[in-house]
Amino acid sequence: MDNRKIYIPLFFVLILALLFSSYIAVQRMGYEKANRNVEVVVDYSQIWELAKRNNVDIREVLEKLKESGVTGILAKEQLIDDLEAQGFLYIKSGAELALDENLSFRENIKKDYTYFITPFPEIYDRLKTHLDAKVGGIEAFTEENRGLYYVGSPLSARILNLEGIGVGFPEEGIKASQELGLSFIPQIRTWPEAKVSSFDAVFEQLEGVPNISVLAFNDPYVPGYPHLLPELKEQVKKIGAPVALIEFFDQKGLKKLALDLGKNAVKLHSISSDEMINITPSRALDRYVLAASERNVRVILVRLFQNVSSVSWLDFNSAYIKELRSQLESEGLHPGTAKPFGSFPISYLMLGVIGSGVAAGGIILLLQVMDKKTSILLGFCGVLIYGLLFFFDINTARKFMAFASAVIFPTLAVVSTYDTERKSMNASILNLIKAVLISMIGALFIVGLLSGTGFMIGLDQFSGVKASLLAPLILIPLFLVLKHDKDNPIKISAEILNDFVRYKWLFALGILALAGAVMLVRSGNEAGMVSEIEIRFREMLRELLLVRPRTKEFLLGHPIMLISYYLGYRRKYIPLVVLGSIGQVSLVNTFEHLHTPLVISIIRTFNGLWMGILVGAAVILACEFLGKWGKRVLNA
Repeated sequence: MDNRKIYIPLFFVLILALLFSSYIAVQRMGYEKANRNVEVVVDYSQIWELAKRNNVDIREVLEKLKESGVTGILAKEQLIDDLEAQGFLYIKSGAELALDENLSFRENIKKDYTYFITPFPEIYDRLKTHLDAKVGGIEAFTEENRGLYYVGSPLSARILNLEGIGVGFPEEGIKASQELGLSFIPQIRTWPEAKVSSFDAVFEQLEGVPNISVLAFNDPYVPGYPHLLPELKEQVKKIGAPVALIEFFDQKGLKKLALDLGKNAVKLHSISSDEMINITPSRALDRYVLAASERNVRVILVRLFQNVSSVSWLDFNSAYIKELRSQLESEGLHPGTAKPFGSFPISYLMLGVIGSGVAAGGIILLLQVMDKKTSILLGFCGVLIYGLLFFFDINTARKFMAFASAVIFPTLAVVSTYDTERKSMNASILNLIKAVLISMIGALFIVGLLSGTGFMIGLDQFSGVKASLLAPLILIPLFLVLKHDKDNPIKISAEILNDFVRYKWLFALGILALAGAVMLVRSGNEAGMVSEIEIRFREMLRELLLVRPRTKEFLLGHPIMLISYYLGYRRKYIPLVVLGSIGQVSLVNTFEHLHTPLVISIIRTFNGLWMGILVGAAVILACEFLGKWGKRVLNA
């Protein structure tokens, strides 16, 4: 069997794997299209503070914000400080209270206790219930003649606040949300040494609230972590609402809780109070809209602007939220109650075939530089490893083959399309398109292998992002030398290494190292090193193209790859080819961001390709023009 015949079964497996991956991709796009509600909520404590400061009724504020597009309120579990600041209680030490000779329970007062005094029976009930469950040793008294309620605690108010011990949710906020038709999102605080019995106290107030749409947690770890997660799960199930996965805030135990709840979770995005000090309304709107449209965020916590001089703060923020609603709707999103993505079925047969498709791609890559037997043997070893992992841990198997796909196909895209002959402009463009299509096969296999709700909302993710970015950039020059210098590749490799000591190669290596470092640092959603100029440039591209292409594709990778095809293979151009390969690696990396809607990733890839072709073609034409002009000048 010659080399051409061996490609027939390999292409058959590839096509079958592509069909299955495409089917899964279409399914995923259907799930993403069906879930377009975005909940726009405001912070109840901020609303309360602004309303009181400006002498406006809180319901009037909520009504106006609802008209603008707000669908709900989020309320953190209150602290003692909150209740004191809002005038719901005052505090006395036991020693102070013991001086009051008219108290009916004076003899029972403990001088080393701190007493919280309130005229509101619902606040009294909350204090008594929560402090008894979370702290213990509570003493409670009622002074009916004065209409006051007393709750004594062995811990001072300062310690209770420092430890963040919550004392329930504002009744006024819950009632207002129900009467105004708004959803209610409680944010539960964690407390030290949580016990099963204390869960009842926390969730008792919430069980009778019908308009809870999402349940959020406040602290770096959820209550009861790590030992009481099963008990916490049962309490959350009684509420019947999805849990909130707060973007860029890792809460220990939350992912495990969400998985145990059958992935009944939604992503929430907010801008911190510290960030709000310097952010502009337009920048804040961009963040919210991008989070919802490009990262499957379904709850947006909107913090309001406070220091507004031109108009009233309420009118300003109402217009601000109206603009947010308008921009969300322009992205095909609708203000409404957040819903989790539905269950995504997984077919073991499809996963097996797609994994085999990745292995087939690996064999085709190896055939570029190796004999048939070695290539098939190594490909079979990959399938065997996949099969063993599949048997013991299917999730690890899927991630293993997805990583392999991210390395194999960008490498194959460059190695299989880069020839020794110089190409015309049209032929170079066709080669670049061919390379992109090969890389897209790998991207589609990743989509097929890592399908599921957990990947779409960030409960799970692609493993080995940095390594998958770096590995092809190492393999591509190695494979090119082996492919195009077959007579004595070891000697050629030694010559190239010797060449690297020359100044120009050190310079080229420096550029490569810098490009690689920037790409690795800038490969996530929280990328650093982003200047103000670049942020504005990105915003401009997004306004013009709806979906912004990746800079390292249309300004770096694709143009340089086009130039490389135009020049043809020469050993001295290898650093140039490696830089050009960044476009293919970045393309596949786009689809490793599994929380990004698939349509967005496809449009981003397309925009990066055509813009990269324009940039590369412009550079080639400019160089040709300058070359001809230079010759004319010299010959004149």
